[in-house]
Amino acid sequence: MNVYLVVLVLKPTQKAVYDEAAVPTLIGAPQAVIADNETQAAAKAMRFLPDELKDKVDRVEVAVLPFRRASA
Repeated sequence: MNVYLVVLVLKPTQKAVYDEAAVPTLIGAPQAVIADNETQAAAKAMRFLPDELKDKVDRVEVAVLPFRRASA
């Protein structure tokens, strides 16, 4: 098992980008998860998606950053 830092990002629609110059926004704060690999970490990250955004799951991107062990 490894530790990963995960961040959920809500991407704007193409129309919002064109009409309002909308940019992606973070959904909450970065969270640490324990998982076997990055794919599992991304799946666990979706648990942090607020209920009011469940209908916009197709616009949610998950960024996964693995923690690296420091060498002495």
